[in-house]
Amino acid sequence: MRKINDLDLKLLHLFVTIVESGGFSAAQFKLNMHQSTISTKMHDLEVRLGMTLCQRGRKGFKLTQDGEKVYALCQQLFQNILHFEERIDAIRNVSRGHITLALIDNLATNQACQVQKAIRQFCTDHPQVSFSTGIWDSYQIEMMLLEGKVELGITSSEIQKDGLRYIHLFSERQSLYCACDHPILQDNAPISLESLQCHALVDRGLSHSITPLSNNRDVQHLASSTNMEATAHLLLSGNFIGYLPDHYARIWEQQGDIVRLPAPQFDYLTHFHLTIRDNDEHSVAASKLIEAIIAAHQHTSGKIAAS
Repeated sequence: MRKINDLDLKLLHLFVTIVESGGFSAAQFKLNMHQSTISTKMHDLEVRLGMTLCQRGRKGFKLTQDGEKVYALCQQLFQNILHFEERIDAIRNVSRGHITLALIDNLATNQACQVQKAIRQFCTDHPQVSFSTGIWDSYQIEMMLLEGKVELGITSSEIQKDGLRYIHLFSERQSLYCACDHPILQDNAPISLESLQCHALVDRGLSHSITPLSNNRDVQHLASSTNMEATAHLLLSGNFIGYLPDHYARIWEQQGDIVRLPAPQFDYLTHFHLTIRDNDEHSVAASKLIEAIIAAHQHTSGKIAAS
């Protein structure tokens, strides 16, 4: 037999069924064929292969040595065909689709964030999948995930919620900043909790009490924002002191608009996670994007964006 064709596959499948049934007679029901038809087709297969595969007669059904080897090869062949069909189905299912990716704000300037790399690779592999992306705070993303409105998001949740799975991707350092002409800089004194208490601060809000100053009642939290850009506007006004990610604040720091306070004792780290519903079946497209995001960050989980 030079090349395997569809007829050969059918005959090989018949052979496997006979072997696993224990003989010609027992295979009749599974194959829905008369025993004489089965015997004829088995003879055709042996002729095409040029070897005797089994012994049948009064002593019962028994594979020859060649038959044992061909049966083992058939098992491998049909397993490979099954794997091929599964891969084709996966490609077919992921080739088209739609994904909504929910992001927390201001990740693009974080060098440890490799979401762009993951999206690039995913789009290369699956160019027909369409995207929707949006910016929300972590609490909103978590609620949308639990409600089934999105399949995956990037969050920086300080309290992880039941029903969600959090996969750490990267981290960033946040420091206290203020405008360059802010009064706290005029004293030329070390920054302390006492000196901060004399000035208006921007907090993260009641649902995000994560900064070292959030739960201190002695400081003046006269403004709040979960959004980094809104916080930047407040700091640039010259009226407030507040936290920004170092990588995000750099552009205004280099322009001389804001300055990082020399108070590393008040710095803190924010950890970002790929967040998905726990024990949930995702679409094939979403599963592939999840894999791409995890793979893109496999070397950054311990890194912090450079200040």
